[in-house]
Amino acid sequence: MPDDKSRLRWTGAFDAFAGGIGFIFGTPRVWILAAVPAAMMALLTIIFTILAIWGSTSIGRWIFGVDVGTWTGIGKWVVIVLLILVFFLIGIVLALSLAEPLAALALERIAQAQERALTGKAPPASPIIGSIWMNIKTVSFSLTLGGSALIILFAIGLLFPPATIVTVPLKVLVLGWMLAWDFIGYGMGLRGQGLVARLKWVFRNFGAFTLFGLMWAFFVVVPGVVLLVLPMGVAGGTRMVLIDDPRPTDDEDQAAR
Repeated sequence: MPDDKSRLRWTGAFDAFAGGIGFIFGTPRVWILAAVPAAMMALLTIIFTILAIWGSTSIGRWIFGVDVGTWTGIGKWVVIVLLILVFFLIGIVLALSLAEPLAALALERIAQAQERALTGKAPPASPIIGSIWMNIKTVSFSLTLGGSALIILFAIGLLFPPATIVTVPLKVLVLGWMLAWDFIGYGMGLRGQGLVARLKWVFRNFGAFTLFGLMWAFFVVVPGVVLLVLPMGVAGGTRMVLIDDPRPTDDEDQAAR
């Protein structure tokens, strides 16, 4: 398929989002595979949620103090709640990033199962070391760019609180991009797509990619859902890749590697 063309439209993001959720819940044979990242996510989510609450209340006390009036107290708790939400979302991304390499094999099998369910066949699994190494590279890339952007936005909001009306939505947008980047990785990996090829895919399908990530960014705040975000997101990301079905030339594949 030519690089400048794509079959993926913004409606494909909805199909991938809903289809990924439906595939995990409606396919008993992948439940054991889904339990592996879910167990890791459970532990990491508990840890990061505790840190988010503790950190937010500490920052609230540092900014407003302990003894405050009624209106200042209301403002203090509004800021604390917003910080908890932001830190919780950041913690989710960190939990996903840490759980992914540990559950890479199970997630790749889920991507294979999703592709097989849609097309009747799936590419063979990647070598274990190669799969884990590619996963580490893509996650590191996401954390480096996305993490830097989140730190900058957080600093702006901390130094100039009124700016949170802008920085909070931007944080959600960045988190959405990070989630979508992680979720498409397994479907792309099954096609031998390296880092460069994945970036080309994102730019070619930027609208659908952004919408897909934003839906997951808002979905993770639903209680309990976060435990299955990785398997559902990977299944959905694989569906997105299949809609466009990128297949690079040999030269592009070598360059991406």
